[in-house]
Amino acid sequence: MALPRILVAGALLLGLAVPAAAEAAPAPAPVKAATAAAQRYWGVAPCDGRITVVTHSRLLAGMDPTTDAWATFSSALGANNLAAPAAGYRNCTISLARWRWPTTASMTADWGLLCATVVHETGHLLGRPHDTRHGSIMAPVFDDAFNLPSVCRPARTARTRSR
Repeated sequence: MALPRILVAGALLLGLAVPAAAEAAPAPAPVKAATAAAQRYWGVAPCDGRITVVTHSRLLAGMDPTTDAWATFSSALGANNLAAPAAGYRNCTISLARWRWPTTASMTADWGLLCATVVHETGHLLGRPHDTRHGSIMAPVFDDAFNLPSVCRPARTARTRSR
């Protein structure tokens, strides 16, 4: 199964520090679940557990129009500088593009990509750069299902496992 093209962390590449304006509502259930999955995947919560996930974000000027999410943070070395020690990251934000996930229903329907994207952006907030190895969750572009971590796969019931 091919996942759509995804360019992530556009703000990291552009050096932008301010997330786009978005709704100031509580995180929808799929975002909460994806954030929890990311913490299970990495085994730690970056930014001392203080991450803001902004939904319905508009792309920032200069971003590739296919960017569907990006992470921003401040550090001792400046905005979005992955060379800085991740333990010092502050003002950590993951922004989810409005064009990709305009509704909670779209987040639920596109769960695999939403979850993998949040896991990927959380990796940036842990100081992880892009990794071009095939299947890496930190790949700059998700090109197929190999990027989908097991924490993002739908749970199989005992009935489906026995078939």
